[in-house]
Amino acid sequence: MNYDLIIKNGTIVTPQESYQGDVAVKDGKIVKTGTLQLSDTASDIFDAQGLHVLPGIIDAHVHFRDPGLTEKEDFETGSIAAAMGGITMIADMPNVIPVTSSVKCLEEKIKTAGEKSYIDFAFFALLTNDNLNEMEDLKKSGALGFKVFYGTSTGDAAAPSAETLFQQMEKSPLRIGFHAETNEINANFTDIAKREADTLDGFWLDYCRPVISEVKAVNDIITFASHSGAKIHIHHITSFDALLAAQEAKQKGINITVETCPHYLLFNSNNDTHKVYPPIRDEDHQSSLWDGIKSGIIDMIASDHAPHTKAEKSLPLWQAPAGLNGVETSVPLMLNEVNKGRLTLNDYVRLASEAPAKIWNLYPQKGNLLPSADADITIADMNMKKTIRQSDLHSKNKISPYDGMEVKGIPVASIVRGKFVMRNCALTGSKGYGSFIRPILNFS
Repeated sequence: MNYDLIIKNGTIVTPQESYQGDVAVKDGKIVKTGTLQLSDTASDIFDAQGLHVLPGIIDAHVHFRDPGLTEKEDFETGSIAAAMGGITMIADMPNVIPVTSSVKCLEEKIKTAGEKSYIDFAFFALLTNDNLNEMEDLKKSGALGFKVFYGTSTGDAAAPSAETLFQQMEKSPLRIGFHAETNEINANFTDIAKREADTLDGFWLDYCRPVISEVKAVNDIITFASHSGAKIHIHHITSFDALLAAQEAKQKGINITVETCPHYLLFNSNNDTHKVYPPIRDEDHQSSLWDGIKSGIIDMIASDHAPHTKAEKSLPLWQAPAGLNGVETSVPLMLNEVNKGRLTLNDYVRLASEAPAKIWNLYPQKGNLLPSADADITIADMNMKKTIRQSDLHSKNKISPYDGMEVKGIPVASIVRGKFVMRNCALTGSKGYGSFIRPILNFS
């Protein structure tokens, strides 16, 4: 049979197993995974001998800052960085200008990204005090899920009032993701820290936004979910205590999923000065996150890519905005942890490809190498080494907490719907190739 693309001789990796085999692609879809016939041909044949063939990695938590904040990032630079980092699809957050809280803003954002993006994309819609009656229309327009900043971060994205949020959770047709912090607690301890900064030991941010801020928010959200029946997701979880709350909720049958990020797994507050919300915790909490991955309490990994300009990040720590550049480095950082034995490559595929696709209703179109799925593929060389240099990154703003870090395990190709967007570590795609991907839902 004649195909458009054959990837041959690679080690195919799924969440369950790894095995030698081939992948055949036609019309942007996977046709066969396994052993092909000697007579099978293709317009393009990629020899993956010695390489690992993964379902395309999905980064389901990025801030590409487009529209309104494009001095920080935009869909073109962000999607190039993602492709160069082995990512084939992203899900972008709604705290832009204007916030993505209406059908009009969502449709405008889809159009903008469609003109710029090198890879596939999806969008979260923001829940506000004013869009309770627009939730169904946002779903029909293709929103991936809803987002609530239950605790402020970057942008004008305050949480709805408690009574409005509960109504939204009662009627939500989509899973709702939460930035889980408590504003009042953060404000109180930040005020104390500003008055007594000279007496604080260690990293001040962990004091200003303490674990109790996250735990109270997570418990509030779980309580709302238990009475509303809503499906919920906790973004960028950081602490043992919040994980314990999520574990207990899962045991009670609440539909809750949990995400963490590479910076929480790789840094701790004893040796870190990188400003991000929620903050990076101490070694004990860091260790608990790895335990949460092993036990399955943590369902997925995402980068929370949130760049700012060099001028902004150069401000004193009190004034500098929170957020880290991570979309291009997330995959090699986690492959490096695979090589160190912290998790298996099968685990990583589950956490970074299959799980985000299932959580956000993209499966089986995305997140797997099964016949009829989109031919989204990440090819990795687990023996390749490099030193991360922020000057080499493709984001509009390149400041990286990982600058100078040596990693082993590098994505060498990113394939989106059968087309190489990055091949042999070189950009080969084109602006505007990426498509808006709608969740797979039953529409009422």
